[in-house]
Amino acid sequence: KILLASIVIFVICLGLHIFIWRWWCPRNRAVALLIIFIIIPSMAGVIIAGFDWFGFIADIMNVSRTGWLAVYLLHFAISAGYILSYPAVEAVSPSLALSLIIGDSDKKGLLYKELSHYFSTKALLQPRIHELLEAELIAESNGYLGITRRGIVLVNCFILLRKLLGLPTGRG
Repeated sequence: KILLASIVIFVICLGLHIFIWRWWCPRNRAVALLIIFIIIPSMAGVIIAGFDWFGFIADIMNVSRTGWLAVYLLHFAISAGYILSYPAVEAVSPSLALSLIIGDSDKKGLLYKELSHYFSTKALLQPRIHELLEAELIAESNGYLGITRRGIVLVNCFILLRKLLGLPTGRG
């Protein structure tokens, strides 16, 4: 029951996410995802728990209060994984693009040199720069790009995480 309830809540949030993105793509997508997948289910859970506490509703799906805590924790884990992987889904993956280009070619395939006209530095960099500017992680001034305070905080968090994982800074 706990697994089923968590999946149902996640699918409802995913449906809301898809609906919102189809009609209006928010500027700050990370915050929108946090609201859709974490804040709204949390608020709904608190409201439902309040109604349950005062006896206005019977047990939902015959799951105890402790069970609902487990449902939310599992939903939180699934949602956190989705939110963290979403930028990779949204980004243009050169490996995926190469696979699609080669897959669309004739049976012989493509020569290595034929692939070079599909990619440019601008095509790979420009979307990332645009996203960083939109998220206010970098700013442009007189043609120069610089990191903002928000960007510094984010970079320092990643540096700390990499140190905790024993990874060198700036490499995979």
